Amino acid sequence: MERKKPKRVVTKIGDIFCVEFPDNTKGYFQYIAKDMTQLNSSVIRAFYTHYPIEQDVKIEDVVKDKVDFYAHTVLRGGIDFDNWYKIGKSSDIGEEQLTKILFATANRFRGDLSKPYIHEVNPLENWTIWRIGHDMIRVGTLNPDLAKVAYSGPVFPDFEIIQRMYTGYYNNTDPEYEIIKRYPRPEVHSYLRRNEGDIVTYLCFKGNEFERGIVKDGDSTVRICADENIPAYEQLQKGKFSDTNWDFDDFITEDEFNQVWNAVN
Repeated sequence: MERKKPKRVVTKIGDIFCVEFPDNTKGYFQYIAKDMTQLNSSVIRAFYTHYPIEQDVKIEDVVKDKVDFYAHTVLRGGIDFDNWYKIGKSSDIGEEQLTKILFATANRFRGDLSKPYIHEVNPLENWTIWRIGHDMIRVGTLNPDLAKVAYSGPVFPDFEIIQRMYTGYYNNTDPEYEIIKRYPRPEVHSYLRRNEGDIVTYLCFKGNEFERGIVKDGDSTVRICADENIPAYEQLQKGKFSDTNWDFDDFITEDEFNQVWNAVN
């Protein structure tokens, strides 16, 4: 079937876009800057509040909302695939914060002026930081105080932006999440599976907190809930989502988790 011709949507700084989520809610973000430093990509600020899909939300209320995060993206991708749509514009772009936004990226490769090639390094010892429109600064290891205020700096595709808005975190694989921690929204359930040798662990978090899990070790299978007193699994029960740098392949669906959970006698 022939794909429809992309809609002609002119984007300008100040434009506000709506994203609709699978739970019949919606959220908003605003295009606030172009960042020549990061591939001339669009910088957005995503707002925290999610609204019922049918609720009429005024633009002046959108821009007064708490900012959840800042990110680089390509607006056209989300428009062409109907993953977000423009609802209007506001001259309020949070200008007082523009010069304060800090981005950071851990890099696997580094050029060396004394050698005619680029070589691979430990990315967690090869960070760059920058502010919108300013030169990137190589800092080596990222200062913990900067890690608390820095936003992940790559240019994210539309589906990763939506994931971040919906759940509170990106689910791509990246070493930088060892330092820039990921925190789910408090209402969000996250389901994960990890293989460590012969042990397979299935985990369900609500927000940042462990809620329940299954540990399969050979012929032994144990179901664990957060409110149970099981000394052997105390460390697991006290674990936080943000403690672990989850890989993309660690994430599973609710149905996958429940199939394993319900199969345990």
